[in-house]
Amino acid sequence: MKTILVIENPETQEKIKGHLGPLGFEFIFYQNPVKAMDNLEEINPDLIIFSAEDFPRHWKPFLSYFRMCKGRDEGLFILMIGENFPEDEADKATVLEVNGMLETQLDEKNIEILQDILARYNLLPEIRGDRRYPSTWMREIDFAFTHPYNYTLISGEITDISLGGISFLPDLPQSTADILEGEELYGCSFNIEEELHSIDVKVVRNNRTMALRYVNINEKTLQCLKEYLNHMRYRKD
Repeated sequence: MKTILVIENPETQEKIKGHLGPLGFEFIFYQNPVKAMDNLEEINPDLIIFSAEDFPRHWKPFLSYFRMCKGRDEGLFILMIGENFPEDEADKATVLEVNGMLETQLDEKNIEILQDILARYNLLPEIRGDRRYPSTWMREIDFAFTHPYNYTLISGEITDISLGGISFLPDLPQSTADILEGEELYGCSFNIEEELHSIDVKVVRNNRTMALRYVNINEKTLQCLKEYLNHMRYRKD
C-alpha cells in the first residue's frame, strides 16, 4: 500500500515505517507539505499520515484537496495531533472526513490505535494477528538465516514480531549491510519454544535492524506462532 508520511520528525517516521513496513506498506516521506500536495495525484496514495503538530496551518487544505481526489473509503487520511489539539479543530477534521486521529506520542497504545484504524478500512484485514509485540516476549523464539551472497550463517535477536513479519537485529550488523531491500531469504530457521520451523522472508528494510516480511509460512508454523503470542498476551510473569 502506497503511504505518504508528512511528518517532520525522522524518529516518528522510522517508528511508523518499522511497524507497518513488514506488513507490506511502501513509504514516501515529506517534510514539506506543499511538495507533498504537488505530487499527490501522481503518487495516488492509499494512506496519508499527516502531523498537524508539525504543520498546523497545512493539514486542512491538504485534507480538503485529498478528498477532492479520493473519498473517505478510497483513501485514508490519519491526523497526528498533540496533547493540546483544540476541540474545534478536531470538529473541523471530522467535517473534512478524516479517517482517524492519533497522538504524536507513538507508544504501544497508539500503535494499536493506528492498526485498528487501518483494519477498520480493510488495509489490515487480520489486524489482531498482525499486531506487533514487545521484544520481552521473544525469550523463546530464535531466528537465523544463511546470507544470500556469501552463505554465512547470520544469527541475532528478534526485536519486534507479528504474524506478518519480524524486526531482526543481527549479532554483527555489518555482516548483513550488503543485503538489498527486496531480497528474499529462503529456508530461514525459526525456532519457537524449541520447535524448529523453516520459513522464507523478504527484506523490507535493512538499516542495521532488518524488517522482514514472511512470504512463505506454512499453516503449522503460523498456528504455532499464533498460539505462542496468544499465550504470552495472557501470561503473568
